[in-house]
Amino acid sequence: MLLKLQLVVATALSGVALVSAQTAGTTTTTWDCCEPACGYTSNLSPGARGPVQSCNKNNGPAAAGAQNACFASSGNLAFSCDKYQPIIVNSTFSYGFAGHGDTATSTCCKCYEFTWTSGAAKGKSMIVQAINAGGITDTDFDIYTPGGGVGDYNACTAQYGAPSGGWGRQYGGVTSDSQCSELPSNLQAGCHWRWEWAGGDVNEWQITYKQVNCPSQLTSLSGCTPASI
Repeated sequence: MLLKLQLVVATALSGVALVSAQTAGTTTTTWDCCEPACGYTSNLSPGARGPVQSCNKNNGPAAAGAQNACFASSGNLAFSCDKYQPIIVNSTFSYGFAGHGDTATSTCCKCYEFTWTSGAAKGKSMIVQAINAGGITDTDFDIYTPGGGVGDYNACTAQYGAPSGGWGRQYGGVTSDSQCSELPSNLQAGCHWRWEWAGGDVNEWQITYKQVNCPSQLTSLSGCTPASI
């Protein structure tokens, strides 16, 4: 299943400037299908050009003026996009997207590199772009991972017919690789990423992280580019 994930060349890393000091934090997982908070121009961090792209029910571009599917039930609805699943570069490095921080205007569209210091992925790294915020601590990265748990809000039932509490646990999602088969086929590769590439649940694993300039592999998908650092 890992081979179904989009592969990118490792040479892309050469264009990413790593500049900030390391900070300790944790990782969690999410996939609530809601329109990302960074999909609103008013939520962008200073200097960011965007907003983050949202999708319709079928993962095409959301209609202009569409409302967040987590807070509306009719009319044109905006959801998260299936393209926000993790992207494998090699056996020790992935790209991805995440929620980060409680204040959207502080983090929206910024990118961060982190390395796990505990859990089965200890020593492995990611660069993620923040596309969501709110209800997340300033040191937590809520990685967008299909089957990662819907948390407080659930648009996956409206988008995919998921159970009312999402797939698996409401917080944390599925508990095994085999449960990924319960997800729609377009989301299964990202679900397998957690168990097959990261090697386990990912929730509450410790990391060290720093802010970095965003690689084009992420901004080309999100449609949002932050100010350079």
